[in-house]
Amino acid sequence: MNDKVAIITGGTGALGRFIVDKYAKAGWKVYIPVSSLKKFMSVFDNSQDDDSSFSLRKIYAFDCEVLNEESVVEFVQKVAALEKGNIGVLINTVGGYRPPVNTNEISTKDFDELFNLNFKTTLWFSREVLKVMLNNKSGRIVSIAAKPGLEPTAGILPYSVSKSAVINLMETINLEFSKDNIKCYSIVPTVIETPSNREWGTEADIKNWVKSEDMADVIYNLNDTNPSIIKMGFN
Repeated sequence: MNDKVAIITGGTGALGRFIVDKYAKAGWKVYIPVSSLKKFMSVFDNSQDDDSSFSLRKIYAFDCEVLNEESVVEFVQKVAALEKGNIGVLINTVGGYRPPVNTNEISTKDFDELFNLNFKTTLWFSREVLKVMLNNKSGRIVSIAAKPGLEPTAGILPYSVSKSAVINLMETINLEFSKDNIKCYSIVPTVIETPSNREWGTEADIKNWVKSEDMADVIYNLNDTNPSIIKMGFN
């Protein structure tokens, strides 16, 4: 187990790419589940850059439909087989948001779609990676939650419930497996400064948002002295 190995879901996303870059530059071998290898290459192929600081990074991608449980199981098993059971870190960044709608107007379809995207993907990847970490008696799982997961907010019940479930999942795993040297963390930002969020935020709003690179730094530097729920951007 010479290589330090991490799985980062949503690794080509606005937040995920910063986390992947942070771990890769620190010498970790990073695996990303992707639905588009073309997008993966466009995000991480820096072989043509003119930057004199170019260095080879160990970033790999396999096809995976994160909303398909069997596909998630196959992805984790493939990484575990290649790395002989050496998976030290899982970071769950897959997730999404929907425009606000009051509870009386929520459709079951819309609720299920958001719950599946935000919670079930996190559950499936965490569950499968746990099986590997338990063999090693060591591991760290980090999931991206959100302020509404701690503080219910009008108009976004499906989002609030799904992010609350993510936090509950991380805390439950801590209760079950802390004795096995496995620790989980929930990163709880207010609003993350991403290109899509900047489209609706005012300049005053954006100044108070959490930067993706700051979240990547916090995640990379987590240790056993940190609380399991870490708030970012709260007043």
